[in-house]
Amino acid sequence: MKKNNNIKPVIVVDLTKVETFDDIRFEFIRAKAKAGAPLTEQEINQVIAYGAKLALDTIDAFCEQYVSEFETVRLTDKKQIKKAIKAIESIIKPKTPWYKKVWNWMKKPFVKK
Repeated sequence: MKKNNNIKPVIVVDLTKVETFDDIRFEFIRAKAKAGAPLTEQEINQVIAYGAKLALDTIDAFCEQYVSEFETVRLTDKKQIKKAIKAIESIIKPKTPWYKKVWNWMKKPFVKK
């Protein structure tokens, strides 16, 4: 009897852009969700905490540009608020792959607006 050695993985995890332990945990949960496996409540809470941590780190980095260590920040200028929101969105938003950027650039002259 011949055995079938063509076993496909159930979950594929991309660890190429991982820097911290939280990133590893997030990538495993993300791969599990992409594979269609159900997530536990604990995993959902971990993803929410990870997103909140990213947002707070981005806000802290933004505020460090304008404030010394012992001052508080009050964002009353709408331009500053928009800059902070754009900085958070740029981190959260998935990046477009290079080949899609090239393709869009190549077909740009031929597309009607």
